[in-house]
Amino acid sequence: MFSLLAFMAENDKSTQIKGKLLKSIGNRMSELRKKEGYKNYENFSTDKGLNRTQYGKYESGAKDMQISSLIRVIFKYKEMNVQKFFDGVEIPEELIKSISDSDEHK
Repeated sequence: MFSLLAFMAENDKSTQIKGKLLKSIGNRMSELRKKEGYKNYENFSTDKGLNRTQYGKYESGAKDMQISSLIRVIFKYKEMNVQKFFDGVEIPEELIKSISDSDEHK
């Protein structure tokens, strides 16, 4: 995780790559919400006690979130944990390559 943070701080393409990652996380959130039978994020967030506006921004990939917020959201889905959540998240190839490259230079 610290390599990811260092990468995001140092790389010129970080904003674009970060946006792809946030979109992928948001897509996963939408997928899980729909699996639970919710057609829209408003009803899901209200039923789960989440801030409707914030949740909508997270699900659309429009807003970054703290790890603690993400974990809180993950545990609102039925039978979900952090590992299972991220198994369904597509990590941008550019991010994987850049982290690998930065780890090789240590």
